[in-house]
Amino acid sequence: MGAYVASDLKEMNRAAVYELLKAKGEISKAEVGRLSGISAPTVIKIVDYFREIGVASEAGALPSALGRKPVRIRFEPESSLSIGAQYDGVHLTVGLVDLGGRIHALRRSEASSNLRETVEGRLPREIKALFTESSLPWTRVHGIGIGVPAVIDRGKELIRFAPLAGLRESFNYRPILDRLGEELGFPVFIENDANAAALGEVAARGPGEGCDLVFIEMGRGLGAGLILDGRLRRGSRHSAGEIGYLALEGDRVASLDEPGWLESRMDLDSFWNEVSRWGSPSEASLTRVVDLLALALSNICVSLDIGRVVVGQAGQEPFGPLLLERLAKALSKLCVLDVVCDAPRAPEPGVTGAAGVATEAWMAKAFAG
Repeated sequence: MGAYVASDLKEMNRAAVYELLKAKGEISKAEVGRLSGISAPTVIKIVDYFREIGVASEAGALPSALGRKPVRIRFEPESSLSIGAQYDGVHLTVGLVDLGGRIHALRRSEASSNLRETVEGRLPREIKALFTESSLPWTRVHGIGIGVPAVIDRGKELIRFAPLAGLRESFNYRPILDRLGEELGFPVFIENDANAAALGEVAARGPGEGCDLVFIEMGRGLGAGLILDGRLRRGSRHSAGEIGYLALEGDRVASLDEPGWLESRMDLDSFWNEVSRWGSPSEASLTRVVDLLALALSNICVSLDIGRVVVGQAGQEPFGPLLLERLAKALSKLCVLDVVCDAPRAPEPGVTGAAGVATEAWMAKAFAG
């Protein structure tokens, strides 16, 4: 590992002060220095820079019996906005999200089962409609993040496969994102939908409860976002969390251009069709999905020593408490470790997580600027 240079230290210091400011909401420069260990002159420079780019402002002086009164610095989450979009192969949800993770406007609509058609056609229209519903200015938007049900190779800018979204061959996604960026006026980023949702959930929970968890994205397909030691695990082949391809019995080799063993056995199409018709799944469907999911999660949680499972959309449905109760009970019989089963803490983890991908890119430039 090479030695740190001055620019590295500047970025790390700015990131540390930003995280303190975001966590506290309001804080004095003296307290920033005390909690971060950064020198007072450096803290002053960083705070002045954050005021310049709008993420911080002065909030008045704190009471003090002696000497100069310390000035409070306030975090300004609405100074920068990102758009988060979540596409699950059936629906498209877009939201306008600030630096604090608050959603200021949200739109959800049915979408084509074809990923390219949805991203290139419907998405720009939904984003433009989103802004007609929000009083916040377009000029504050710094980027858009899109979560899609696909394996995303960020290094080579490829979508490897997404059989449930009409894609069975790899293709380079950069031209699509560039065209969107030109049309909308800001940079566009893409991420696997379960990974994006896991990031949104970790941000909502904070470091205390978000260090290790499995986020289950259970739509028409099945995926997971894996958070290990507080960081998203993508894997060297970008396939971490593709639990739909787990094979729990049999000897057939799976093909990536079709649903995997676990995904097929769970038959999530039937599950969600019943929910659409009746408001909840049948007893047979609930039992099938819970039993298979518990079997898979038991192996994952033991292998990775993870004690928390968060079930996404299904955990927020009216039948969610029953599903979580049944899943926890099934896991307690299968798993030698204690595992907590939760509904998401974030109202729309996929949207806030996708927006967070764009925000992270903007903040990286801000820390380096």
